[in-house]
Amino acid sequence: DDEAAIESLIKAKGFKDAVAVISDDSVSVIVKSEGLLSSETIQIQDIVISQTGVGLDKIKILTVE
Repeated sequence: DDEAAIESLIKAKGFKDAVAVISDDSVSVIVKSEGLLSSETIQIQDIVISQTGVGLDKIKILTVE
């Protein structure tokens, strides 16, 4: 499914763990990181958009250590 694909692609970019939750009109992504660089945020956004087609304003990215 889309959530598993997003999680796999994010992990493939070097993140230790990732969880994606797709709701009706938005996508939340939780990644294990001490903080994201802007380039990492863009990578995650690109993955979510390519897998789901949601707009940038519908993507939330959260980090946990």
